[in-house]
Amino acid sequence: MVWRGINTLFMYLTVPFLLNYLGNQYYGVWVTIYGLLITAYFMDIGITLGLKNKLAVALSNKNYILAKTLISTAYISISIISLFLIIVGFLFVYSFKMNQIFNINIAEHSMKLIVLVNIVLVVFSVTLNIYKSIYLAFQKASKIEFAMATYQGFVFLQIVLLPLFIENSLLMVSLIYGITNLLIGFVFTVIFFNSNKSIRPSFNSFKINQVKELMGLSLNFFVIQLSLIVILTTDNLIITNLINPESTTVYSIVYKVFQPFLIASTLIFTPLWTLFTDAYNNKDFEWIKKTLRRLNLLFMALILGVILVSFNFNRIINFWIHKELNYSNSLILFMAIFVLIRIYGDIYMTFLNGISQIKLQMWLYVFGAIINIPLSIIFIKYYHLGSSGVILATCISLFGLAIAMPIQSLKILKSTDVFKKSNVVT
Repeated sequence: MVWRGINTLFMYLTVPFLLNYLGNQYYGVWVTIYGLLITAYFMDIGITLGLKNKLAVALSNKNYILAKTLISTAYISISIISLFLIIVGFLFVYSFKMNQIFNINIAEHSMKLIVLVNIVLVVFSVTLNIYKSIYLAFQKASKIEFAMATYQGFVFLQIVLLPLFIENSLLMVSLIYGITNLLIGFVFTVIFFNSNKSIRPSFNSFKINQVKELMGLSLNFFVIQLSLIVILTTDNLIITNLINPESTTVYSIVYKVFQPFLIASTLIFTPLWTLFTDAYNNKDFEWIKKTLRRLNLLFMALILGVILVSFNFNRIINFWIHKELNYSNSLILFMAIFVLIRIYGDIYMTFLNGISQIKLQMWLYVFGAIINIPLSIIFIKYYHLGSSGVILATCISLFGLAIAMPIQSLKILKSTDVFKKSNVVT
């Protein structure tokens, strides 16, 4: 919690400096580019998520040979995928006009260079960031938070100093974020494997059959990730393209005001994923039920917090940004609803992901992805809701998950009660 707090503090301190440095238009383009390219982390065919689950089970069973094989297979497989992504990225950039896609009047060759630099740096970091899944499998989520706090701290320092050397440069901002991410990933990977040499990845431990084993469950995760890309990361591009980059800036700032609730939920849910895996593997169903009850109580407190933020939104913006922003009340309302829908669904999805029961949520995510972009366009073009229509479409796309996931979890836990009773009778 301490490291996540420091991480979040640096992130929010960076925003006004970055906004003043780039201006509303360039900032809107930046958050659009960065938001799109971090989807590269979801393009690993779900291997990192599969690694987190299977490595947690291997460690629970003290099978360190299997753990080394899983880690080695994940690193080599994702390295190959990363190379493929870079090739695809270059083909994409040279096949389309970037200044038209991002709706900005910048020389085309400069825009292509900015996008290419981001592609290379982000994709390379996909492999280096495997250390996060490994730390989670070891139930050491605090190490990841420390790494991210270090990353945000260095980024903040560089953004503050950047105006002293060069003005209004999207390229320099891209280099700062990308290179710092690579360095942090490299350092923490080296630190981990220096302390855990027995499971250090090697070419000899790579097993082609383990790729299929990781992907067996991970393909479903991959479909979920692709759907999330459509639902969550296309918002900025839609707003930039159909309205303007300045509206993307406003949308991003409003989102960031509510983001601490999502950050706090991630802080809680991330270590619980592998703990649910371990508890279910050891048939500790009472602990699972107790934990879900406590999470529901926390959610009640969250509702109150979201309401308080919504009613004090203007004061928060004035204190934080010190700048006038043209936002609507409907944007605030729909953003608050989005936060509540997403977090409530995530309570139960964390449990279901931990026990690898993901088929239902996969289909619900696919349905949400199918309707998300058309709904966003309809709400903007025909109902004139502007950026509010985009987040409303996202709420509708995720609503089914908030209803279905608690029901599925309840059915699974009820079946464990029947199983225990039958054992007692026997």
